[in-house]
Amino acid sequence: MKFYITIEGLPKLKRAFLNLKLYSIVSVPEILEELGYTYSTIDEYGTFIVNQRITNMIDNYIKSKRIRGIIYSNPNLNKDIVENLFSELENLDKISDLVLLDDKYVPKLEEYYDLFEEIIFFPSVKKVRLIEASAILRLPVFPLTKK
Repeated sequence: MKFYITIEGLPKLKRAFLNLKLYSIVSVPEILEELGYTYSTIDEYGTFIVNQRITNMIDNYIKSKRIRGIIYSNPNLNKDIVENLFSELENLDKISDLVLLDDKYVPKLEEYYDLFEEIIFFPSVKKVRLIEASAILRLPVFPLTKK
């Protein structure tokens, strides 16, 4: 099962991909809203609670036999979050690859390209299946890359 990481929200994912029902989506803004936090009001305790909620969601999703992957959506993605995700996911045997989702023509996540073995771009013209989206395969450069 692949784990996709992006800063784009659910509306863009729905506009870009046809088969999202085969993927579970972890939307950090939705989790924050459910727990009564915002990016500006969250404290250390709130961060812990949100991280636990995300970890529990991922653990539940990887047990599912019907899904093909998990999409992690966080508009405030940064290097610390990416490193934390890598360390959390490296012990999960069901997660085979970590993939970055970005825009091909207006890349927002170029600074993270060297952290991933695979980068998939959002389609620009029509909706496609996620596994059919154009990709760049790279050699592992960063030690946090899942083997």
